[in-house]
Order: sequence, then structure tokens, then C-alpha cells
Amino acid sequence: MDYLQYVDGNSLLHRLDPRTKFMFFVVMAVVTSVIKSGVALLFLFGFFMIMWHISHIQKYILVLAGKLKVLLVFIFFLWLILGLFESPIVPYGPIFYKRLLPFINGQELYICFDWYDLYKGGVYALRIFLMISSFYTVLLTTNFSEIILGLRKWHIPYTVAFAIGLIFQIIPIVISELKAIMEAQSSRGLEIEDCGWMTKIKNYVTFSLPLLFRVISKGQAISLAMHYYQLDFKVHRTTYKGIKATYYDAYFVIANSLAISITILLRIYFYIPV
Repeated sequence: MDYLQYVDGNSLLHRLDPRTKFMFFVVMAVVTSVIKSGVALLFLFGFFMIMWHISHIQKYILVLAGKLKVLLVFIFFLWLILGLFESPIVPYGPIFYKRLLPFINGQELYICFDWYDLYKGGVYALRIFLMISSFYTVLLTTNFSEIILGLRKWHIPYTVAFAIGLIFQIIPIVISELKAIMEAQSSRGLEIEDCGWMTKIKNYVTFSLPLLFRVISKGQAISLAMHYYQLDFKVHRTTYKGIKATYYDAYFVIANSLAISITILLRIYFYIPV
């Protein structure tokens, strides 16, 4: 199974107008950036799961979740650790541990571990996953040319449309390069999976430098290809395949509008500051 690449299919999401899917990603990116309620985010996650199941792409989402588990666990524990040194003004749940410990020069360090710390870590991890998975959903069901064609239908300049479409194309390349580097390091004896979380984080940091050079090399290759093929953004281009909105897009927009409305209501009635 290829990771983070377009998958050809005939599902509901595949049949949608690429403009509808692009707006879905933009709106969901804004919603997940603003909504900080655990109940609201769980509802939105349930809506995503139904959408993935209907479109038969849930197995690819599971691959994504497996690849993101280190990042999500890191985010969860980061907010958990930061919360240990904060005293809750209004306790939202049970406090598991609270104590003043001696610190430097006779000062005391206040440590408080409560339910709110777990809640905050879970909320931030879930927000990141929903934001990434919304982008991944569009990437799975929309190819490079459809993204550009959809943006051109909005009369966006071809240069801008091509750049945005290229972003959707480059990210799978970057992930593939990271996978190749991980496999190469693993063959040399560097543990990646069978090790502690701290070791995993350290190893991923180690991968970042060779990944940077590989990405720069790929970017140079793309630039040379554009130069050799004499890509001219001023040339008028026609397309073999046309796109237009259908009743599937209307159903999808209505379903998303209802889901977002319910998410906002749940945020209002079940909001806990984070």
C-alpha cells in the first residue's frame, strides 16, 4: 500500500468536484484551528470516520494514524508535562497529584497532575490529527491535474494554481523520501519501531538532516524538469476531462454544513478552556 498518494477509485469523494474538496480542506483546517472542545472534536472525528467508511478509504487513514502516532504521542505528553507546572484556577475534574517540592535557593516548585492535563493533551493531539487527515482525505481522492483544473475554474492564475497543485504533489514525495531514509537507517541497525518513545523522537530528529538534503535535491530536479520541458505559464491550456458540480457535491456540502453547525453548538455547550 502506497502511503500518502492519490488512490484511483469511484467513491463518493472521488466523484466530487475538486473545488468542493479543496474548500472542504480549507474549512476543516479553520474549524480544527478554532474549535478546542473535546466533545465537539470527538463528534467531528466521528463524522470523519463515517465519511471515510462510505468512501472506502478507512484503511489508508489507519496507515496515516500509524505513521503519525509518534507525533501525536509527543504532542499529548508535551501538553501533559506543561500542565504539571500549572495550577488550575477552576478544577474541571479530579486532581490526582498535587505537591510543593523544594527547588533552587529554597524556593518551592508546585506540581499538579489532574484530569485537565490529560484532557488538554488529548484535545491538541486530536486537533492535529483532524487537520492532517482532512488534507490527507483530499490528497487520497484528488489527483494533481484535477486540483489545478478546479482552481483554474475559479479563474485563479495558472501560476498560482500550479503552485498549489504542486504542493499536493510534493508532500507525498517528501514522505516517500522519509520512508526510504528510515528503511536505509534501519538496515544499518538503527532501531525505529522497537524502541522507547524518547528514542523514536531522537531518531526522527536524526532523519531530518538527510531528509532536508533529499528534499532540496528533489526540488532541484523538479525545477530542471520544468526548465527542460520549457514550461510556459502564459500558454493557454485545454483539458480532455471537464469538471462540474453535481448533486453529490450538494449532498456533501449539506452534510458538512450540518456537521460543522453541530460541532459549533457542542463547542458552545461543552467548552472547557485549554
